[in-house]
Amino acid sequence: MNLSSLFSLTFPVNTEEQEVFRQRTFRFFSYSISNMMGLIYGAGLIALILYVHGAEKKLTALLFLMTSAIAIVLIIVSRYVTRHKPENNKLAFFLRLRIFLGCLIGLLYAMAVTLLPDENIEIGILFLLSIYLVSIAIAIFQYSVVPIYYILFNISIFLPLTIFLLYKPNDISVITLILLMSGGILFISKGLKVSKNEISSIEVNLKLQTEIAEHVITRKKLREMALYDHLTNIGNRYLLEERATASIKKAHDEGQHIAFLFIDLNDFKQINDQYGHDKGDKVLIEATERVRRNIRASDFVARLGGDEFVVMLENYSLDKIQVNLIESIQTSLNKNIEIDGSTIELRASIGTAVYPHDGDNLQALLRKADISMYKQKNNL
Repeated sequence: MNLSSLFSLTFPVNTEEQEVFRQRTFRFFSYSISNMMGLIYGAGLIALILYVHGAEKKLTALLFLMTSAIAIVLIIVSRYVTRHKPENNKLAFFLRLRIFLGCLIGLLYAMAVTLLPDENIEIGILFLLSIYLVSIAIAIFQYSVVPIYYILFNISIFLPLTIFLLYKPNDISVITLILLMSGGILFISKGLKVSKNEISSIEVNLKLQTEIAEHVITRKKLREMALYDHLTNIGNRYLLEERATASIKKAHDEGQHIAFLFIDLNDFKQINDQYGHDKGDKVLIEATERVRRNIRASDFVARLGGDEFVVMLENYSLDKIQVNLIESIQTSLNKNIEIDGSTIELRASIGTAVYPHDGDNLQALLRKADISMYKQKNNL
């Protein structure tokens, strides 16, 4: 990631950088919810220091209330962002708002020194300086994913305090400025290293997620290629074996029946020879749809190859299959098909086999259904 992207507060145009920006921003806001309570606590400590060293009570209370109010607003904004996940430019707007309000808290922190009475200013500044440095350190290491924030937060504290110390110098002004400047530079230099490492980890994680997602998609496609018929988009012989094995085991355990229908399209070779393979493919697709319209969504249909199909019906009674379903499928398949101006006569033969009466494995059941189908075909 280049420096412009590292410090940018606008939603990136580059597609690869967009998800990194989202991840950084959402992580930034997730940290904000808990850290705002720390800023309120820090405001309370500052108020206590001011009170102990004789600052005006009303102004001290006002400073504390203003800081706390902004922190509460930031908690609300951060909760909204983490829950609703705004997109693109809206997310960038909330990020800029969060940074502005956070720096405003830093400015209010720095303004505390102006409330110290002259007689106690030196000791008060030392106490406040320790709080400032702790706040800067927390901002840097807690919000390392957005380095522009902790840099601006550092400036929002350092700049007003510098102006004040130059305007009202005292015995420890020089040492205070040196400590504040050296501490800020040290923390920022360390923070930038942490930022680069953390942002790099986000980029690496996103790349890994992308690679994993692509791997899953590839595996899914390979599985579909291996187990599905590319023409009709139904299962092939291998998927039938996989599904049937599982269904037979389940039927054995639960004492259920499974019916297998072996469907053959009569004289399909003549259709291919007379009308061509393109129209023959369309006949197969239409035949598949006709079968699927007559079975339940939970039933399974597969193409064994050529013009042969198998329908697997779980938990069906043989009487219901013979009386209703086979007649329904056969009536549907025996209707002529209109394809590209040609009327194609379609006829089908159907054989049946039922687990466990006709076999206890798929091969035996398909042999039985195949024999049954040829008996019907020979009777035509």
